[in-house]
Amino acid sequence: MPSNKEILFQDHICDFLEREHEYILLGRDDFTDKEYHIIEKQLVSFIRTTQPDKYESIKENFRDDTNLEIIKSLKEGLANKKLWLIMRDGLFVKGTKIELYKPKPRSATSTSQEENYHRNIVSFTKEYYYNNLTKERIDLIIWLNGLPIIVIELKHEDEGQTCEDAIFESFLTRDLSNEIYKMPFLFVAASNTEVKVATDPVSEKNFRWFNAELENKAETEGEYPIEHLYRHALSKENIVKYIEHYLVFVPAKEKITDDGQLIKTPSFTIFPRYHQLRASKLLAEDVKMHVGKNKVLGKKYLINHSAGSGKTLTIAWMADLLDSLYSVDNEKVFDNIIILTDRRSLDKNVKDDLEMFTHLGNKINFTKRAGDLAMFLDKNRAIIVTTIHKFGHIQDKLQSKTDLQSRKVAFLIDEAHRSQDGKMALKQRQYFNNQGEVDPEESDDTENEIEEKIKHLNTNNQVFVAFTATTTPKTVSFFGEPFDTYSEEEAIKEGYILDVAQNIISYETLYNLKFNDEYIPKQKDGKDFPSGVVSKALKTIAYNDDDLIQYKSEVIVKLFEEKVFNTVNCRGKAMVIASSRPAGLKYFHNIKTILQEKNTDYGVLFAFSDYIDPETNESIEEIKVNQLDSLHNNHAIEDVFDLDDYRILVVANKFQTGFDQPLLAAMFLDKPVNGVNAIQTVSRLNRKHIDKEQEDILVVDFTNNSDKIFEAFNKHRKGSPHKEKEPNKNVLPELYKRIINTGVFTEEEIQTYILAYLDAEEEAKRRESTADTILSNKNQEYRSIFKSKLPKIEDQKEYIGLLNRFVNLYYFIAQFFVLELKVNNFIVFAEVMSNLLIRKGKTSELKQLLKNIDLTKGAVKYHGLKANMHKVKEKRKTGLKTSNGNYSPPRTTIEEALAEIEQKYQINRTDAIVIKEICEDVSRHYDIRQKIAENKDNENYLKNSAEPKVRREVRRGYEKRDLWEKLEDPIYIQRGGIISLMGKTIIKAILSTG
Repeated sequence: MPSNKEILFQDHICDFLEREHEYILLGRDDFTDKEYHIIEKQLVSFIRTTQPDKYESIKENFRDDTNLEIIKSLKEGLANKKLWLIMRDGLFVKGTKIELYKPKPRSATSTSQEENYHRNIVSFTKEYYYNNLTKERIDLIIWLNGLPIIVIELKHEDEGQTCEDAIFESFLTRDLSNEIYKMPFLFVAASNTEVKVATDPVSEKNFRWFNAELENKAETEGEYPIEHLYRHALSKENIVKYIEHYLVFVPAKEKITDDGQLIKTPSFTIFPRYHQLRASKLLAEDVKMHVGKNKVLGKKYLINHSAGSGKTLTIAWMADLLDSLYSVDNEKVFDNIIILTDRRSLDKNVKDDLEMFTHLGNKINFTKRAGDLAMFLDKNRAIIVTTIHKFGHIQDKLQSKTDLQSRKVAFLIDEAHRSQDGKMALKQRQYFNNQGEVDPEESDDTENEIEEKIKHLNTNNQVFVAFTATTTPKTVSFFGEPFDTYSEEEAIKEGYILDVAQNIISYETLYNLKFNDEYIPKQKDGKDFPSGVVSKALKTIAYNDDDLIQYKSEVIVKLFEEKVFNTVNCRGKAMVIASSRPAGLKYFHNIKTILQEKNTDYGVLFAFSDYIDPETNESIEEIKVNQLDSLHNNHAIEDVFDLDDYRILVVANKFQTGFDQPLLAAMFLDKPVNGVNAIQTVSRLNRKHIDKEQEDILVVDFTNNSDKIFEAFNKHRKGSPHKEKEPNKNVLPELYKRIINTGVFTEEEIQTYILAYLDAEEEAKRRESTADTILSNKNQEYRSIFKSKLPKIEDQKEYIGLLNRFVNLYYFIAQFFVLELKVNNFIVFAEVMSNLLIRKGKTSELKQLLKNIDLTKGAVKYHGLKANMHKVKEKRKTGLKTSNGNYSPPRTTIEEALAEIEQKYQINRTDAIVIKEICEDVSRHYDIRQKIAENKDNENYLKNSAEPKVRREVRRGYEKRDLWEKLEDPIYIQRGGIISLMGKTIIKAILSTG
């Protein structure tokens, strides 16, 4: 029996369910079906009261056997389909479709729908003895309309037990073939302070944290810290929403590899983590409340969820909820939900995840071509997934659609800081604000008409929801402080991502530069170029130096072999961040040569955007450099890198952010990364993999920049470090006035140029050249004015700096305020002149100058391992009695083999203990267990694939224990030696447990 405090805890939750949620407490007489655990009288009562016509239709054929026929049809359906899917899709009884639950109506147009929702019967029992042959019992079970849907096991930490103990004692050791462990869609293991949940209880790995925050706290006096579970997660409204919206079914998959290995991925059900449920549900409720109160949309939200938070699924759930949202006036809140993401994530992660939401059917639409978005809007498709780039390509066509002025649109923006700053976001916002009209800057209307349009810009028909893992001040200023936060610290502690900012191996690249002997410097050299530009150019020379790159390439390969090769079950991969594409190409060739000389069985790839070699003018193409066309059928480089044949990837910007490869365990940085960019870059390593462990992570920095990397991570560990700050409306007008007061150009000259520029743009569309010739002469004229007014290069640079500052601020400030017309129009002048007034020929002069500079001395200095003093200290504690799996190791098989090894090789007791430990550890390895079980009758796989893999894992066990001498001892490594016997024993032990 449970302990006293556990009983108090259990009774408290049961009282709450009965008192607050008005659930029905079942009695012993209600349990007539101990095979499927269906409460027949509740199921039949629900059907008869909500669907009397259908019940009578069935009764015409089956009369007194009607109830039996319904139950029979349900049990037959359960043989091929999960209960919750039958509940979502409906049950067919001899051609008549019966609903097994009633969702909450989205609008209040039908009183009968609301009444039927309230006719759902939610019941529960405690201490349920589910097996007549044993005394096994379940602490708490919840039924919906007589169907078991949620199983809950409870522990109390004051009695020395945790929620993980509930997993082990109440799930993993039970007879999980019983229907009570197969029919429900949710299995809860809870202590009085923490919660884990699973949709399938067969493995400890299936249970995920379901906590409200890092340290759960009761929101109501007198409640337990896990109040969020029994008050919110187990509410009737949420239980019904799980079936209608949240549960996602992923079907089983099978494939056969080139070596004949059968790989099976079983079907599974996805249930939201608590922050996903909280963010999506509360945001939908907030929008509804806002619309009800203000009768308009016009609101922005920021969701600050860490990497590893399941962001794409959160976006999908939110899109589904917003699409089904109705106001209190029974009007659909949104016409279109538009999900905006970057190109690569749409093609890969986002599309894959969203396609799992099969219950959305044709509601969800992916753009493949530029014209798709316009077509989807014309056809008023509910949920549209597109990229920022594709959105921009079809702006002109979209702006001609005047009917869009009344569209109510929600934008769900993936990675706010990459999508909301700058021109692209402003165009997206103004596209709907302008109600189908063309941009004022491109209009032929009079000044008064343009000003009138600008005054009427608004966001009353829009809602913006931006998702980001790393907030910036601009993001917070525009969207406000986070509406919901799931921090990196939470994600690390809950084991969803790895902590990549614990330690960094630091080097420093040292170099001396001087003019070569043939060059005689002119007096003006070095004075016409900004010092920052020159410094950056000189650093580029050093970071492109052949000898330094060759040395660092050797360091990379050496560290890869020593620290990376054996990680992630000998599949660990590394990324090299080069300072530029030319430097990356050198890294690629050097590493490739080193690997070929070592005759390794893995290679290197170089991911980059095609470019023209500055020295040879030769076109350097990714597809050619990596032989993607000749060796890999033109597959994308990320897909080729996924192969075991390639373990190292050199990058130059491309894939530095937004690249999801769980096998990445190491990163070599040869360019400084700071701030948010540092987090995004190094976080390429944080993705989880079943064989990837925290100690596998390796970060090597050749720029001696570890302190700034640690600083960036620590700043964002607990969520957004930025507070909402209203931008200063006067910044742009004051800056405009300052630029005018320089006296370089008058307001009349500025306006004249703007009109000439717009005329030239318009004529360019008509392929005419009159205005362009005028503009070309104007450009010459304005350069002359500029140089005559500012003859000194320092003054010229200061003026250009003011223009650049105006451009940068404009695309931020203009998102908040209506600007005076002349200030608004000045953006055209500022953008053009900032790139026009100083001829770009100066750049070529600098290049020519730099050609005469040589690196006279270069070195790579080792600074050692640097530790982050503010790293995440520890994961949430686990109380499991066994780790890394759901079975205790098969001791008899292992002990029998150990006795044989001891007898044959005369090893001492210490060695025997190590052999036993390693065999038990490897036998628990989830991935190995699963694949051996799936291929138990495939002798070819067991001999040629499983045995080598298990032996590698055994060797890894010795490496972890620093027992390197065993890996050189003939009795261990010889054919048929101890390691070979251990491998065979492990496979035999796994097979013996099924």
